[in-house]
Amino acid sequence: MEKIHLISAMNQPMDNQFKTPFMLLVNGEFPTHPVPLRFLNSAETIICTDGSADKLLAHGRTPDVIIGDMDSTKLKKNDFKSEWISSPKQNKTDLQKTLDWCIANNLNDVIVLGAMGKREDHSLGNLHALAEYSSKIDITFVSNFAVIYSFKGKRTFSSLKEQQISIVAIEQVRSISTSGLKYELNNEQFPPACNGISNEAENDEFSINTSHPVWLFINHIE
Repeated sequence: MEKIHLISAMNQPMDNQFKTPFMLLVNGEFPTHPVPLRFLNSAETIICTDGSADKLLAHGRTPDVIIGDMDSTKLKKNDFKSEWISSPKQNKTDLQKTLDWCIANNLNDVIVLGAMGKREDHSLGNLHALAEYSSKIDITFVSNFAVIYSFKGKRTFSSLKEQQISIVAIEQVRSISTSGLKYELNNEQFPPACNGISNEAENDEFSINTSHPVWLFINHIE
């Protein structure tokens, strides 16, 4: 099988004009909730990490790009007509490799599906990748349970009244304030702990201002 190293592909961005919206499908829990399925079904460009391509084909869609070490897909390069980017190096995860490729090819505003579920260690690693890359690319995780962001500074988010909101510190936060939540924070220190779980939105939007990075989980309304 021909091997095309990701570093080489990153140094030479592809000429293809990929259409928005971009969707990145990871080989975790496949979308089943209406929210992530709506994103998946509306995607114009779908990029798969390795074995997620098999799941997408079973769903009736064909990926536009496959990236990874190709150790968990049954597909073969000669059977695949779209972009096939093989990177057997293990110094980065397939998600990190794919996000590097998106950055090199100017694919911004990427929705990531399938990043959570199945294996807890993979889910945690993917959350840290979200934190790592959020300063480099506009990236959002959408799982079967929540829309997940990572950020620092001030952001305002849309919500529904009584929608469950969880804020988790990635590192020690020196100061965090919120508005529009049931349990407000007012210029408080915020450690990496579980005390920000299961807050609630009061209305149709809320704001968070944090001095250090946090994960924000906006849980789907069942």
